[in-house]
Amino acid sequence: MNISPALSQALLATVLVGSVAANVATQAFGLSPYISAAFGLIAVASGITLFSSYRKNREDQRN
Repeated sequence: MNISPALSQALLATVLVGSVAANVATQAFGLSPYISAAFGLIAVASGITLFSSYRKNREDQRN
């Protein structure tokens, strides 16, 4: 599947915001810490991937 970088970054940003919101909600409502940890891991992974994608696309535009 070939997705444009802009669409890929928008999707990653949406996943990041959604997982952070879900993480905060699970902690606020006192749900299982495992569920909160899972949303936290998704947030960290999507944040790292978003940053990596941004850096890669930035380097491609310079060359």
